[in-house]
Amino acid sequence: ASPNILQDYSSLSTIPSSHYRSMSHSTYSLPPSQSSIALEPSSLLIASFLEPEKPPSTSMHSTGMPHAPFDTGLANFSFDQWSPDPLLSLDGLSQAQEDWMPSSLQTSRGCELFFTHVSNFLPFLHQPTFDTTHVARPLLYSMLCLAYQYGEDPDCGAEPGSGSGLSMRCFHRARTLIATEEESADEATHGVTMIQTYLLLQVFAMMYSCDKDSSYGLKTHSKICSLARATGLMQPVPNEATATEDLESLWRQFVLAESHKRTLFAVHQIDTLWYQFLSIPRSLSHLEIKHDLPCPEYYWTASSSGDWAHRQLVARQSGPSIQYQDAVRRILCSNTDINSIPAFDPYGTINITQFLVSSAREISGWSTMTGMVSMERLEPLRKSLLALSPLVHSQSASIHTTPHASLCEATWQTAMIEMQMWSPTHTGGIVENSIDAALHQLIYLAPSCDFLCESNLAKSVQPHVDWFLRYLDETAVPDSEAPWITLYACKAFMIAWQLVSGGMAGAMQIVGVADGDKEAALVWARKVFSRRERWKLGKIVMACLNRLE
Repeated sequence: ASPNILQDYSSLSTIPSSHYRSMSHSTYSLPPSQSSIALEPSSLLIASFLEPEKPPSTSMHSTGMPHAPFDTGLANFSFDQWSPDPLLSLDGLSQAQEDWMPSSLQTSRGCELFFTHVSNFLPFLHQPTFDTTHVARPLLYSMLCLAYQYGEDPDCGAEPGSGSGLSMRCFHRARTLIATEEESADEATHGVTMIQTYLLLQVFAMMYSCDKDSSYGLKTHSKICSLARATGLMQPVPNEATATEDLESLWRQFVLAESHKRTLFAVHQIDTLWYQFLSIPRSLSHLEIKHDLPCPEYYWTASSSGDWAHRQLVARQSGPSIQYQDAVRRILCSNTDINSIPAFDPYGTINITQFLVSSAREISGWSTMTGMVSMERLEPLRKSLLALSPLVHSQSASIHTTPHASLCEATWQTAMIEMQMWSPTHTGGIVENSIDAALHQLIYLAPSCDFLCESNLAKSVQPHVDWFLRYLDETAVPDSEAPWITLYACKAFMIAWQLVSGGMAGAMQIVGVADGDKEAALVWARKVFSRRERWKLGKIVMACLNRLE
């Protein structure tokens, strides 16, 4: 049976409340040994058990998320029940707005921007076979709304600020079109296109839009998950090309199946991100995913059928690819050689890491409710994250690597921090309704420097905090960075800030900030986060930094 934490850690009950920010919940953490590699989960401390507090009364409202309906086919699927945009809500649009469409120059430039800056963190659209003349208009416009967050409107002479205006126009146009075209989704392929459209619109609404579009994003997420079940997204695409000898047909079938698979993993990633950032319960079960892990990026980016075939011949990968569930089981197995698992894309590593960190979150919630710590569940998760380390580092050999690999590394580094510092918002029962609120809570509920230093936690999380500090310092142009890396990095900086405030030796030495120099730490933070100020999350972080003065 799991031990009772109040009995096992009664000696810790003398920790005073001053070890936490005066306006925060207690921070629940795993007091470490000298490094995260040697961390023992039996040293777990849930500080709220020692001195429970009520959640702070703020304007951060809790968000209730009803369950999406389950169905096995589109025939009985109700679009209206979870429609993020009832048609009547868009009746105010003028005829000119309803008829608007981007110019050919705006479209071509927007697609270039999308595949340069966005597709690395949402990698389910295949650039070599992408054709703007055949893509569904809602999907195209949803791509453009994200793309023009990274460039200016060519029809306005690339005037500064023109891109954001075009971005919002594409967003609203895509919402209008997808709302009117829902009822025609009678085929699985069209359903997948709708899911891709909603995914892009959701990310824009939650991470980029400066309007109050978060409620649209959250409603969209419920709809995406229901659509994923109704359209068969959880299952692999039947292989219809095995009997053909036509290389082009084989390649096209591969692209279709891989895009289908990657779309599901994107849904899964976003589902776990909302759980991680907002504490909104996951809408997807990991067990629903019946796909193999994404193929190596080397195959996915092949520009032609001949190039694709040549790359596979050169790689000489032995054995079939591995299914997601099997990969998770093998990584959880203590005697598995990680190098024996067939090669897969960093996006697969990201999704496996998200499974591990969301599982740890579930345990933290269970432990908070029961006062018990399940060591037999924590230990395999900890070891699995460590087992992933060689794979993560091989996919991201340095900071200056592909954005895709950097995202993989950032996800793993954040998971290592979260395994040792349980989220106070999650264990405090706070469910956020926007990323804006979540960012402000990172400041509001930051752990105190006394707690970090006296619990010896700093030595364990320092290597992972240092990775983010170095990443922020060396990434001068973050224009291909996933927006949620800003949240990861902000959390890491807040830990570093508390350590600097407490005079911890070497807290920000890796970026040249002297011990205890809070002013220099803030100057440095403003410098690196100002590089992201053109986007919504960067603006919020800069505002949050002002609260630290």
